[in-house]
Amino acid sequence: MMHTLKTLFDKENLKYFSIWLISLLLSGLLKLFGYLNPNVLIINNFLLLLLVFGPALLVTIGLIFNKYSNS
Repeated sequence: MMHTLKTLFDKENLKYFSIWLISLLLSGLLKLFGYLNPNVLIINNFLLLLLVFGPALLVTIGLIFNKYSNS
C-alpha cells in the first residue's frame, strides 16, 4: 500500500483556500468602504445581535428540521 503525501495546497483543499481568499477580499472591501463613508455604516444594537446570532439560529433550525424529517 502506497501512502500519498498530503500537502496544504492539494486540490481537495483548494475550495477552502478560495473561500478564505474571498472572505479576506470581501472584508477588506467592506473595511475600505466603511473608512471612506463612516456615516453610512451606523449599526444599532438590534442589528448587531441579528448579524451575530441570525446565521447560527438559521443553521440550528435547519439541522433540527433535517433531523426530524429523516426520522
